[in-house]
Amino acid sequence: MGACICKESQLKTPRKARILSRSEICKDSRLESVRDKYEFLKVLGYGQFGTVREAKKLGEVHSDKTYAIKSICKDKVKMNLLTMKRELDILKLVDHPNIIKLYEIYEDARYIHLVMELCTGGDIFDYILNKQILTEDEVGRIMKCMLSAVNHLHSLKICHRDLKPENFLFVSNSQDAEIKLVDFGMSNRFGENRVLHTMVGTPYYVAPEVLKGNYGKECDVWSLGVIMYFMLSGAHPFRSNDVKALFQKIVKCEYNFDDDRWKLVSKQAKNLIQKMLVLNPQHRISVKNAINHHWFIYLGQHNQSQHIKLEIFNSIKRFKAPSKLWQESMKVLVRDLSEEQIADLQAAFQDIDRSKTGFITADDIADAMRRNGYFFASEEIASLIEQIDYIGNGKLNYTQFLIAAMDRKRLLDEESMWNTFKYFDVNSNGYIQVEELKFALEKAGCFISDLDMVDILNEFQLKAGNGMDFGEFKEIMMCFSEETSALPTEANEIERKQTRRLSQKRLTVRRVTTNFAKKEDYYN
Repeated sequence: MGACICKESQLKTPRKARILSRSEICKDSRLESVRDKYEFLKVLGYGQFGTVREAKKLGEVHSDKTYAIKSICKDKVKMNLLTMKRELDILKLVDHPNIIKLYEIYEDARYIHLVMELCTGGDIFDYILNKQILTEDEVGRIMKCMLSAVNHLHSLKICHRDLKPENFLFVSNSQDAEIKLVDFGMSNRFGENRVLHTMVGTPYYVAPEVLKGNYGKECDVWSLGVIMYFMLSGAHPFRSNDVKALFQKIVKCEYNFDDDRWKLVSKQAKNLIQKMLVLNPQHRISVKNAINHHWFIYLGQHNQSQHIKLEIFNSIKRFKAPSKLWQESMKVLVRDLSEEQIADLQAAFQDIDRSKTGFITADDIADAMRRNGYFFASEEIASLIEQIDYIGNGKLNYTQFLIAAMDRKRLLDEESMWNTFKYFDVNSNGYIQVEELKFALEKAGCFISDLDMVDILNEFQLKAGNGMDFGEFKEIMMCFSEETSALPTEANEIERKQTRRLSQKRLTVRRVTTNFAKKEDYYN
């Protein structure tokens, strides 16, 4: 999704713009001026449909977090309403450490404003040009991030369709900065009985079946193969100054490793490229299998385990959501945490997520605990996941994991709770009204049924016309449970068993997952 080329003066929306109606694109956008909530700092770029600016929230004096706000001219996208709506729907659905975040949508008389995560480290294309030569270790780290992001999309039956180095951004300029996949303007849903036909993408990276007009998610694998080739050699596998000649090379899969640069590249890396650049999409390696390719084992990057702090697992064990409103408020709160605040949690999530789908199961958490010398019955984990899980499929996504694993006493400070309160206080009158609450919950991606809404209102004795002030909201946010005991380590677990073996009954626990089907003895 681009941005329109407009003069600075044209983009200054009146602070009290008269709103006639919400557009067909964004049913859950805020009908108010974005400038009442954010201070625009500098222009980051221009495009076909609008302008992207760096911004920060007004009133957050102790936070240096900045955002990217994409202001899109409504008149410019009238012919692309369906495409834009589809992109926004996808951005609201995805939840992965390597995919850009969409925070809020504002709308005024002339513009739709997308408040998004800001990436300041540039894109992969410029990174390749500046470095000229990338080591296999560098390429391996980047490819794992790319594959993980695309694997998450494919697990949600989403095909990106425009993967290229320019659409992968570094969060910052630091050496170990995370990589984020952006620009879902070409993305679409796919299914078992649904085949995509529209010819989209960037010429150098487009898959042969896309040119033929009959394709599926496998086209993303081809594009990643081209990117990997480009990163390792500094040149595209299919090259021509003439687009027609370029497409002919692509449909014939004409490429080679003849350049001198390839003499320095391992046979394992070449093998992965060959498996990704297979002409027949049915014979092409899947993203899931590419993540587990022996090249990553050769690099020492396959399922590398890192020590996960005991406090993270203890937070998971102690987690007990006091209310639905608390859960949804936490979703709003965690998304505004900085990369530094969640660095340990993000690393832990990526280590636990061995399938690289962006979802973790009870098995995944149990495995991670065992690797770190902690003990926790799978049944307990499954019960926790059922409590935390909004989706109802027995898995946790990234945001749900952050809520369960975060240090709530440290991160639930006065400012973070105030910022969350302001999100729900749509009218900025110091109270959260019933209508505001329902709207804000839906805007956060939680579509509350009328029955659930009645339960929430009854729970907090809210009535139409009345409101909840910050003091009452703060009480709700601070009422989480921290009473459960901490997890035992391997050493004190053995001692615990020995000292209590004679005084307590043996409890035989059958594991609830296929990986732990054997009966094992546990003692409370």
